[in-house]
Amino acid sequence: MRSDPSNGNGSRLVSRRNFTAVTAGALTVGLAGCFGDDPQDDEGDGTGDATDGDAEFTVFASMPAVWDFVRQTAGEHMEAIDLVPVGEHGHDWTPRPGIVQEIDEGDGFVYLRDFASWQDDAADQLEERDDVVVIEASEGIDFFDSPAEDNDEHWWMDPVECQHGVENIADGLAEIDPDNADDYEANAAAFNEELEALNDDIHEVVDRAELEDVVVATHDSFQWWNRRYGINVHSPVGTSPDDAASPGDVEAIEELIEEIGIEHVLYDVGEPAPLAESLADEVDAEILPLSPIETQIDGSPEVDPTVEMEADWGYVDHFREINLPTLETALRAE
Repeated sequence: MRSDPSNGNGSRLVSRRNFTAVTAGALTVGLAGCFGDDPQDDEGDGTGDATDGDAEFTVFASMPAVWDFVRQTAGEHMEAIDLVPVGEHGHDWTPRPGIVQEIDEGDGFVYLRDFASWQDDAADQLEERDDVVVIEASEGIDFFDSPAEDNDEHWWMDPVECQHGVENIADGLAEIDPDNADDYEANAAAFNEELEALNDDIHEVVDRAELEDVVVATHDSFQWWNRRYGINVHSPVGTSPDDAASPGDVEAIEELIEEIGIEHVLYDVGEPAPLAESLADEVDAEILPLSPIETQIDGSPEVDPTVEMEADWGYVDHFREINLPTLETALRAE
């Protein structure tokens, strides 16, 4: 069941908070419950116009970064809906039963291959039904064996690779709505200019930095920065939010911090960060936030009340409000 509450602009909003976590194997079970209001109100802050109640098409996105790519590319023609609830970590979240049936009410589904099993399963099932356009944002993007994991899929942390993902999305939206294909292409091109400007700014920070190394004391989803910018990312935790650091790994990181003269320990804003706090205390360092753009937060992360986030932030906001300032400080590029 779907309800159609509206915001002040008349936009139809779909809540992501009404999803609850279950195993991915139950994807085909029917939905129980309805959608309600959502603080992500699709008021576009980038190239694409805000979607509104007159939008003819609805596209579901599988995590926050992809959701923003869709809304920036779709503009006023489509409603973009992020399936991941506000406050939930995109890599760790699993939808409740019935997600395929709910997505089937829309016109498109944009996902990341190999990011979460429920996404790949949903894409396979939807392609069999042939009534929803399935868009793989990662199509044509080569994963690589990073220092953290083989076949590292976190390409959206690289603004250059994101431009390929945005083009993939534009092609998929044009398949849904051929009449406005030129608009999707133009929106994608304009947003990609923003991504290229962001890439230039990251290079500029790295070029004037004193350090080349950062320590991340939550799951390591930032290794594409090593490939693109030469930033050495060290973490005692693996690439899964559920991984735990061993005492030996923590000790090795402490020694590295002392050896290099690192003054900051970084943490993922979407995760509990007791390790970051304890590690920072142990080596007399400060903690700083990073966003892998897998979590939308309405307010502050639990670990750091000095950080104020908004639930409708887009990709560029996450970088300019959090990641760039943190890198500038942590790499001593101020």
